[in-house]
Amino acid sequence: MNDLRERIAAFLAAHTTLTLATTDTDGTPAAAAVFYAHDDALNLYFLSEERTLHGRNLLADPRVAGTIQADGQDWRAIRGLQLRGRAAPVTAADLPHAAGVYGRKFAFVAALLAGSGGPGALIGPLSQARFWVLRPTWIRLIDNTVRFGFKEEWQPQ
Repeated sequence: MNDLRERIAAFLAAHTTLTLATTDTDGTPAAAAVFYAHDDALNLYFLSEERTLHGRNLLADPRVAGTIQADGQDWRAIRGLQLRGRAAPVTAADLPHAAGVYGRKFAFVAALLAGSGGPGALIGPLSQARFWVLRPTWIRLIDNTVRFGFKEEWQPQ
């Protein structure tokens, strides 16, 4: 099982974008693409404003689903992740961890957070955004390079 966890971590490290699925208060589904970074516990951190549709949805109901995959894959080479979990704003106590994890993957954001440069177009939006953490309760790794339809599942202990 540790080998599966390591393969999931490697997959997460090799990709940048999570399609995050949420629901609003009446159950209407929504999806949004967010850049993410993960920690050793396979928690995913992302930046978003609370006023976005997915931000409002998460504040009302933290249950989420998501997918991560590369674009344009041949069907024989499809590799991807499906996941479910709960997402919430990062607490003040966990903010340094979230910023460190995210900054290691996205150096331009680390520079902006440190006030030492970065894309000027992001300064305003970043000041409105906050860190969120998605704690997976289930992850499925799909890998058609092993064989068509090959899947393995992982759940935290």
